[in-house]
Amino acid sequence: MKPAVFLDSGILIAFMNQRDRWHAQATALFGGPRPHWCTSMLVLSETYSWFLHRMGEEAARSFGVLVSNLTNLRLLEATRAHHREILRVLNRFHGCKLSYVDASSLAFMQALRIKRAWSTDHHLALGGAEILPR
Repeated sequence: MKPAVFLDSGILIAFMNQRDRWHAQATALFGGPRPHWCTSMLVLSETYSWFLHRMGEEAARSFGVLVSNLTNLRLLEATRAHHREILRVLNRFHGCKLSYVDASSLAFMQALRIKRAWSTDHHLALGGAEILPR
């Protein structure tokens, strides 16, 4: 079984936004071998909102279509128990200016033993994961 790769909002934005400084790297990642992707409903919500407020409704809707067409994508749901894990992560990394969504991603990655993330920021490395692109 292929190891899972966690998708963060930044890489999804970079893939769809040709003006993003990470666009070429994101395109290369998504154009390569297809791992088992994993992301959360919180990441999707954050990304949809980014497109909606910065690029408009059509861009947000296009993002929804992209997600629907990603094969090998596992969507993780937030629950009350997951919220408690998020709070533990936020306490563990107090002072790192970690967002709630990034803390959620770290909690999911820890629980599922995911060691690789496609992300454009450093926060998901706090849990020891390899972050691509570099």
